[in-house]
Amino acid sequence: MEKSLTALVSCFARGYHASKCLKPIFYDDVANSLLHEKEKQMIGLNWANAISFFDKEKGQTLKTIDEKLEWVMNTQTIPQLVSRSRYAEEALMSAINRGFRQYVILGAGFDTFAFRQENLPSDFTIYEVDHPATQAFKQNRLQEMGMEIPHNVKFVPVDFKTDSLCDALKKSGFDEQKYSFFSLLGVVMYLKKADFFQLLSDISVLAINGSSFVFDYLDTAALIEETAAKKMTQMRQITARSGEPIITGFDPFELDRELQDCGMLLYENLAPANIEELYFSDRIDGLHAFDHFHFAHLVVHKSS
Repeated sequence: MEKSLTALVSCFARGYHASKCLKPIFYDDVANSLLHEKEKQMIGLNWANAISFFDKEKGQTLKTIDEKLEWVMNTQTIPQLVSRSRYAEEALMSAINRGFRQYVILGAGFDTFAFRQENLPSDFTIYEVDHPATQAFKQNRLQEMGMEIPHNVKFVPVDFKTDSLCDALKKSGFDEQKYSFFSLLGVVMYLKKADFFQLLSDISVLAINGSSFVFDYLDTAALIEETAAKKMTQMRQITARSGEPIITGFDPFELDRELQDCGMLLYENLAPANIEELYFSDRIDGLHAFDHFHFAHLVVHKSS
């Protein structure tokens, strides 16, 4: 259930942003309908009560639960979640216009892309890949909420510790001759580098040249106490306590070289300053890009 809890919390944050923000960075109008009211209340209360951990002074000056929740959401959670989702989906839509016909969401959780899209090409297929337990939880929830699963969505249960991603996708009908778009959001920092590189290598074997892979990652400074921002240190404390320690960061200037054995080329590599400029520059609500977080877009390029 831990993975399911992570999925619920992310879903709550996207729904909160869509319903409370006057100018959403990423508008997920489906997220709220996947959660029970009791879940929203519980998650909201837990986040609001965590305010003193993040900022003792704010915990004393902000009095109501709603004020506390808004501050925690907008400073500690939402900016990274919504900007990475927007980055991935904007790149995806551009790829669809160029003829891509398969979208593989790795670690899909409670992703709602499939329920928000209109006018996708009739031959476009979405593959949601996740741990079998999390995926079963999501499917049960969709059924419970009376949400019909679109015909072009395929659920692909994969336990990365024991299962082959390539085999599972092929069994689900993945077409190795079609341009494909892969996303992996909010996960890479928890993976060992070797496991991440293996995943990229597997995808480069599976997908044709020119296919895309989008992910977010931390820079190496985030993992060093002397150079990490306060928010990052707190995030590492929270994730370590929950049994999911943050263990991996990359040097943005070395990333291209590190990827050369994986059959991937670095197409785009955004630093926090780039992300701030893209999505947060004209805002007056205090939302900002997080330090240490980068977005990268890779292209499959295997040598013949």
